[in-house]
Amino acid sequence: MPMMDIQPTTDIDGVSRLLELAPLGKKRDRKLLETAFRNSALRVFVYDGPVLVGAGRALSDGVWRAAIYDVAVLPQYQGRGIGSMIMKHLIGSAKVDVIMMYAAPGKSEFYERFGFRKMTTAMAIMPN
Repeated sequence: MPMMDIQPTTDIDGVSRLLELAPLGKKRDRKLLETAFRNSALRVFVYDGPVLVGAGRALSDGVWRAAIYDVAVLPQYQGRGIGSMIMKHLIGSAKVDVIMMYAAPGKSEFYERFGFRKMTTAMAIMPN
């Protein structure tokens, strides 16, 4: 396996492509995606040489609560521990009591390995 490296990034187009291919949905507006990542308290980008292969971010109040979003790994790199590396980095860096997250359908089992459990009281306001 090639050496994986966690680094900062300015490659928002690469992040957009990664999230689309992972797949975490349709291509996102570059400016909005850049704003979302810049405004996130925690960000992680994983590279294999020059190739962005994984990413994730989290919001945090730095005291009690954090929420993880947009954990993604290129399909050809999945199953190599990169997603676990991203999750461990975000969880370890959050340093709060409660961490919440959204999981893509069918991925709950992966996140349960890190202690996440489904909530019965969570609610959200969402378009559509």
